[in-house]
Amino acid sequence: MTCINCRENRDQFQNSSNLKSNRVNMKSKSSIENSDDVIAFAPDGGYAWVILACSFYSSFCMEGLIASFGLLLPSLMREFKASAAVVSILNSTLIGIFLVLGYFSSLLIKRYGTRTVMFLGACFYSLGLFCSFFAPNILVLFVTYGLICGVGVGMIFVPSIMIVNQYFDRKRSLANGILTSGSGIGLLVMSPIIERSVEAYGWRGSLLIYSCFTLQLCVCACLMRPVKTFNNRAQKNSEKHIDEQISPLARKVCDRENYDARYASMPFLRNRNSFIESCSTLSLPMLFGSQLSVDKAKESIDFIECESTEMQRSETCALPSFCRSKPFIFITIGCLLTQMGQFIPLIFIGDYGNHVGVSSEDISIILSIFGVANTLGRFFAGLIANIGRFSHLTICSVGLLLSAVACFLFFLCTTFSTLLGFAIAYGFFIGFFPPMQPLMIMDYLGLDQLTAGFGFVTMLKAPAAFIGPPFAGALLETTGNYETVNGLAGIIFTLAVCAQMFALCWKPHVKRSQQDAELDV
Repeated sequence: MTCINCRENRDQFQNSSNLKSNRVNMKSKSSIENSDDVIAFAPDGGYAWVILACSFYSSFCMEGLIASFGLLLPSLMREFKASAAVVSILNSTLIGIFLVLGYFSSLLIKRYGTRTVMFLGACFYSLGLFCSFFAPNILVLFVTYGLICGVGVGMIFVPSIMIVNQYFDRKRSLANGILTSGSGIGLLVMSPIIERSVEAYGWRGSLLIYSCFTLQLCVCACLMRPVKTFNNRAQKNSEKHIDEQISPLARKVCDRENYDARYASMPFLRNRNSFIESCSTLSLPMLFGSQLSVDKAKESIDFIECESTEMQRSETCALPSFCRSKPFIFITIGCLLTQMGQFIPLIFIGDYGNHVGVSSEDISIILSIFGVANTLGRFFAGLIANIGRFSHLTICSVGLLLSAVACFLFFLCTTFSTLLGFAIAYGFFIGFFPPMQPLMIMDYLGLDQLTAGFGFVTMLKAPAAFIGPPFAGALLETTGNYETVNGLAGIIFTLAVCAQMFALCWKPHVKRSQQDAELDV
């Protein structure tokens, strides 16, 4: 009679635990199958270089116009009879809109794919430049250049960076360095083209010519085919066949005791993962007959109910899951501060050069050398990160710290040669930040959440880009001291390094690639 009662109690508890576990797993079943059954394979070569070349050209076209907008400024001021502050808002509007669209672009990528989003972005970008040719006043130009082009750039920026990180694994750091160096090369190549086209055809003709360059991004978008994947359903089905033979109640108890449920009836095989493939389904008479009491079963059911409550609470959270990651929060703060301060020295270096007697031709040379140094810095940072001796967070922090030192020493720059030295040092070390930014986010979120995390950070950088330069301009009007303005940039970079250093208190989210797993096999 005792055995019969035990069996009846066991069956009742088993059925109740099955019902509760099914309720917990029903909601997440479809999402798990979609995300885990398909695993991406990063080729690290072959067609990956085509993807990198297309993304490089995207960075070339995006940054080439944004960085060269100052060459269009005088012509726009003369034609529309507007002040420099009003005309400069055109470029700021474009930058702000494409940064705000960062997170929304990541959502569009998840729904429609990289190729579709980037193709639409290229169409918007070219259409905005083409319509700017017919702008009768500056208000229309705010819509065509600021709004439409901003939407286009926003739909190109995130996809072009994310797909490179999907196609590269071991060479991911080097690939990011090459990708971001397209910005500096775009400044070097497009600046003289825009300058000569403005002299020959005016600013309208210059934008029309540039729209032809951006139209080629549609071809690049068509080449952005998704990374190859393979189905992992067969392996899951084999494991599921074994797990179906084990009661959920027994599995929960064994998890609490750090036992493997498949070997619960054989004490000498507990926690022996090496026997998983060689052993088949095992019965659990000892577990249910003698080792599991009625009180233990009740505790297990309570344990299942607690897990169900925690899962329901997590599903009701409005913010993305990565926002609860503390290292990601500190990295985000560092990125926002860097975005706030990185353009401050460049905005005022031309006016400061005229203040100390440096000619406009020499200032243009300084800016060109800055572009070269910045390109080399981005490539060098990717090369060092690819070696693997230093973490991405360390490389970025060192670059920001040395950039802060260059800003603090700006008071020594009173001649052409010293300003040239500042442009080389600052341009080289601030170039460490762009290629390391997505890699730092991936280190702590993983490749699966890189697109959403990077888009979220890009969106938050929009207000930082608007706050930094105007605040520095107000400080310059108040103090009349250029050294103080650059000192402000140095303080901002130092605070960014301090924020990123807090992230070192947590270990990175290391997710082994498929290639590494194959090498171990």
